[in-house]
Amino acid sequence: MNIFFLRHTSLNVEPDVFYGQTDLDVSDTFEKEVKIIKKKIDELITKDYKVKVYSSPLQRCRKLSQKISGNVILDSRIMELNLGDWEMMPKQSIPKELVENWENDMMNFTIPNGESNKKFLQRLKEFTDEICATEEDVLIVAHAGSINGMISNLTGEPFDKLLKNFWEKISYGSLSLLRKESRQFKIKFIGR
Repeated sequence: MNIFFLRHTSLNVEPDVFYGQTDLDVSDTFEKEVKIIKKKIDELITKDYKVKVYSSPLQRCRKLSQKISGNVILDSRIMELNLGDWEMMPKQSIPKELVENWENDMMNFTIPNGESNKKFLQRLKEFTDEICATEEDVLIVAHAGSINGMISNLTGEPFDKLLKNFWEKISYGSLSLLRKESRQFKIKFIGR
């Protein structure tokens, strides 16, 4: 079983703004980025794969997934972390103490009116358990946090470690691959 992850394209948002589940539209370079992504998909996901396509329902993922496939399954469980009161706030405008508490207890800290990473990973696990039961190859169009969370759930790698190692590699429009080998998922590549 192969699980391909595709991060959405770029957005018109400042670099240090938390946007989580805010339903932002794609940037002006969307069509140009889609051409590059389609070429990448043709190279990395050969015709040998019959992939089922899943997508976050947020428009930045939905628009991309619908450009790649005419048959997309939308699933809200793979939406980005709910950042609650921090949505659309620059990191520097959030009280430093709260950000430090979040960074020091990344799994359990609940963002005010949002969710904790622990609940986020549980939501993602429900989704990955369901798709893994089918043993079908899939392409999941999602968000950097969601992709890291699903990789963590599937490989057993700690989520905080993956965030540190792969956050920048899972850039806009990048592809990543997990392959099931001997009943265990292995990372084949991240952020191509």
